[in-house]
Amino acid sequence: MPSRVHLTRTTAAERRWLVGIAVAALVVFVALAVWAHDNVTQPWEQQLVDALALGNNLPGDAIVTVNTIGNLYNWAVLVAVVAVAAGLLRGMRAGVFVGASFLVDFVATFAKAWVERGRPDTVAAHLLFGTDSFGFPSGHTARAAALAGALVWVFVPARWRLPAAIVGAVVGGLGMAYARISLGVHFPTDTFGGLVLGLGWFAATAALI
Repeated sequence: MPSRVHLTRTTAAERRWLVGIAVAALVVFVALAVWAHDNVTQPWEQQLVDALALGNNLPGDAIVTVNTIGNLYNWAVLVAVVAVAAGLLRGMRAGVFVGASFLVDFVATFAKAWVERGRPDTVAAHLLFGTDSFGFPSGHTARAAALAGALVWVFVPARWRLPAAIVGAVVGGLGMAYARISLGVHFPTDTFGGLVLGLGWFAATAALI
């Protein structure tokens, strides 16, 4: 039986790029958080949420499924499973790295408590969260971006993993962002904040391994 191939350590060149990405993401995220804290919701955001509202059809059902998978407890199970798989296939460091993607949710939760930005005026938002729930940033989007970036980093050959992981984090975040906006529980800038946070979290943790 062939031995497993352990995750290659982050090189000095990769670390410089990752730190730069993490810092840039942090700057953008803080700027967005300050903006969301100090400004009222823009009409175009509610209009976009309404325009992307789910229909009673197969695509709508698929988006609901994505949202359900992204719920905190379901996502915790998903991350645990893929972290164990990464650990078995690529070594303990890989498993810990993938598992750490879940911790970005704590940062998102603290940010929500400070920003105190409400959610869209939709039936779904009222039913699922009530009137006192905060929306910036989207924890679902942050977790999806962080996990996608980490998985690509772990399993793509080292030569290509940096650009591939960045693309993976962005694509993963955008997919969940669309799901959250179309469900009607987040404004577009909530999800953009989550995407930036998730990308930054991936970059910061990848720089450490």
